[in-house]
Amino acid sequence: MSVIQALTDILSPKNIIIDKGDMAPFLDDWRGNYSGAAAAILLPVSTAQVSEIMALADAHDLYIVPQGGNTGLVGGGIPDQSGHMFVLSLARMNKVRSISPENRSMIVEAGCLLESLHNLADEHDLHFPLNLAAKGSCSIGGNLSTNAGGINVLRYGNTRDLCLGLEVVLMGGKVMNLLTSLRKDNTGYDLKHLFIGGEGTLGIITAASMKLFPKPTARATAIAAIPHPQAGVELLAQVKKASGDIVEAFEIMPHDIFAIVEKQFPQLPCPLKPIPAFAILMEIGSSDPELAKPNDDGTSPITQKLEMILADAFETGHVLDAVIAQNETQRTAMWDIRENAPESTKRESTPVNTDISVTLSDFSRFYELASNNVKEIDPEVRICGYGHLGDGNVHFNVVERLGGDASWAQKRGAIFDAIYAALYECNGSISAEHGIGAMKVDQLAALKDPVALATMKAIKTTLDPKGLLNPGKVLH
Repeated sequence: MSVIQALTDILSPKNIIIDKGDMAPFLDDWRGNYSGAAAAILLPVSTAQVSEIMALADAHDLYIVPQGGNTGLVGGGIPDQSGHMFVLSLARMNKVRSISPENRSMIVEAGCLLESLHNLADEHDLHFPLNLAAKGSCSIGGNLSTNAGGINVLRYGNTRDLCLGLEVVLMGGKVMNLLTSLRKDNTGYDLKHLFIGGEGTLGIITAASMKLFPKPTARATAIAAIPHPQAGVELLAQVKKASGDIVEAFEIMPHDIFAIVEKQFPQLPCPLKPIPAFAILMEIGSSDPELAKPNDDGTSPITQKLEMILADAFETGHVLDAVIAQNETQRTAMWDIRENAPESTKRESTPVNTDISVTLSDFSRFYELASNNVKEIDPEVRICGYGHLGDGNVHFNVVERLGGDASWAQKRGAIFDAIYAALYECNGSISAEHGIGAMKVDQLAALKDPVALATMKAIKTTLDPKGLLNPGKVLH
């Protein structure tokens, strides 16, 4: 019996794709940087089927590339060009196994879309805080595999911090049941953390127990112009202290990203005119219903709180101008600007994209160093370093000069080097929330502590001795 026939017997014909045209959506990454080929796309509908696939893979030395919603940005879910690999998509494993409002937790399968988990939590008057621009297409399994971040890390942490337990299928087919919803469990090593951020190189996450939180009933959102990044760092401390540490999100956005978003999405203009050199998109939130009750003038107490905070920040010089959302429509419009930033630069150019992190104490130094280094290569490039200032994670992206640049392809490598030179000087990380994938394997090998790298390789060898799981990703 052929391997394809054996896989078809496990999955049924409707859950295996072998037609090259039908495989296409699974073989290219969102940015267009990676394109692969596959022997087949496997679409299991149960953990039992994943277990059988992994047993067959071990017996016949089949390369398996796990894939979630295929929204990754570093090539982590794309096979190589050999055509010998099998893409294992968890997209059809999308059941909600249970939800416990009392325990504030839910157990969901890996293929559940992030946005569907938002909706599920909302139905129970609860909140699942992981929030990404790709929420309508990314899956919780992919979020866990990359330890995704998003806009609310400042208050709730990365995906790792939101996970209570996992169900994982290992190479060979054994199912590891770590699917607890306990808040405390000190029975030995906390093995789930090997697979969170493991990018499918150690095992296949098939289900997860995730934390839920009280639903914020009061929110206030604003875009505030600041004179420079250091003012943003200082403003963050000011807002956290004055608000009672209820800051949900704190995003830095420079002039060029506002201008590009407005060009590509004319319905999303920057609410501050003229567009400032830098601005902060901030949001505070609370589950206290008293903060949501409208005053006589129609404003809420939480909006008044943010107004007072920004007024004080104006007096200290941290804020130059600000616009506060007066209703949900205005709030949504502000967040639409931020969420469409990646798509706008993709439409505008083939940007240099990074996903780096530094300490807040080094944030402004990094931003200035990286900007100066890049401008030495081309003073007319557009610097679009935007992102999660609240946790030190900035997507320091660079777009070619307005009007285009025939030599842009030749400059890209030097620009990457210039950004990373500044990052190394500030002791930052090459990956904050997107993972290593195929894109940063060489960088990781060069920069990771040798003892830590050797330990990672030992773990990989133990769990996947033949190197069949997502080869070429994370480790050589």
